[in-house]
Amino acid sequence: MEKEIQKDSKFNYSWVILGICFLMIAASLGFCSSGRNLYLTAITSALDIPRGAFSLTNTIRFITSTIVNLFFGKLISRFGSKKLICAGFLFLIGFALINAFATSLYVFYIGSLFLGIGLSWTGTTMVSSIINIWCKKNKGTITGAVLAANGLGGAIAVQIISPIIFQEGNPFGYRSSYLLVSCILAVVLFLIILFYRECPKGETVPEISSSRKKRKARGEGWSGMEYSQAVKKPYFYVSVFCVFSIGMILQGLGGIGLPHMYDIGFKPEFVAIISSIGSICLTFTKVSVGFMYDRIGMRLTTNISLFCAFYSLFGLIALQDTQVGHAIALSRCFIGSFATPLETVMLPLFAAEFFGNKDFDKFVGIFVSANYAGFAIGSPLGNLCYDLFGSYIKAFYIFGILLIIVTIAMQYVLYAAKRDRKLIEDAEKQEYIQAYETIS
Repeated sequence: MEKEIQKDSKFNYSWVILGICFLMIAASLGFCSSGRNLYLTAITSALDIPRGAFSLTNTIRFITSTIVNLFFGKLISRFGSKKLICAGFLFLIGFALINAFATSLYVFYIGSLFLGIGLSWTGTTMVSSIINIWCKKNKGTITGAVLAANGLGGAIAVQIISPIIFQEGNPFGYRSSYLLVSCILAVVLFLIILFYRECPKGETVPEISSSRKKRKARGEGWSGMEYSQAVKKPYFYVSVFCVFSIGMILQGLGGIGLPHMYDIGFKPEFVAIISSIGSICLTFTKVSVGFMYDRIGMRLTTNISLFCAFYSLFGLIALQDTQVGHAIALSRCFIGSFATPLETVMLPLFAAEFFGNKDFDKFVGIFVSANYAGFAIGSPLGNLCYDLFGSYIKAFYIFGILLIIVTIAMQYVLYAAKRDRKLIEDAEKQEYIQAYETIS
């Protein structure tokens, strides 16, 4: 018996869980979300569907995810993570099959509903909940590393599905691509059913840490406040507003940044290079921002990312088709990529830092929901400005003003959350001392 215990102690099953999370993100976001733009031209051309009408599939997806994530805390407490993940993959498989056989626009809209539900239970929210249970230290670095699977999965997906979608002489190649994606999702689902565990064995949570120095892990030792307490705090609503606005700004810039470069005369070849470099940088910065949080804390990490968002935004305003403009565009790829984790990696870290672990699933669900709501508005708002004013410059100024407001508001949230955390921890410490004295 002792030998079996020693043998088990040598292997930390948390690594298997993180591997499953990495694979889940690579499959769900990488194959179902990252490569979606490749399908737009093929589907609209093959079925003679207006691109504007088809682009509403993204809006439907984000609205669906917004609604579903609002109930994430209740759903996971009732059904558990494994059942939700499996259901999520079934919805994603349904999405792929619906799109493979759809012949009308409204059927694609139904597919987008399935996609929104599926990604709500296999994406950022779910991974955040799993990491919060299985990992005790370096949550920022681990979260960033797992979510970086989106970029890697997307890069692999493009190489696999692009030749299938654009088969010469076959305008319906996208159908074969969706069938292949459904098979890939089914294989990942099978692996999850075999190897995924709801929670660690025993009463203690395994620790995953590469740090050699013994120090208090950031985001740990913070029991948190209940949801009923948080909704009475003004900074709860301010934080939700900030997350919503960040999603709107960053998604808006992502949706109109490349078209703006085309409009001001950049060559398509250079824009394509910029896009590829940006994807590579994003994979790197997701891990880097998580690492920064673990080492320098929430305030500095958040403000650095917000500064990078400012650089990215005003860099777009200053862009011109000159050598200096090309240099600015290249620098935006790297510096601007440090802002994007504000809408991915930082969301669960915000939830844990501001409100703790007590009702973590509810808080992260609300933050991701608010973020998706911002996604649904950002790009349409930017394109509306283009329709009204003939360029994206007005949209950039609107986003810039909003980003200033968000930066100021976040300083208040960071201060108020830290203050309340200290009060709660001091009260818990005092209760512990009184209980110890009573026992003694």
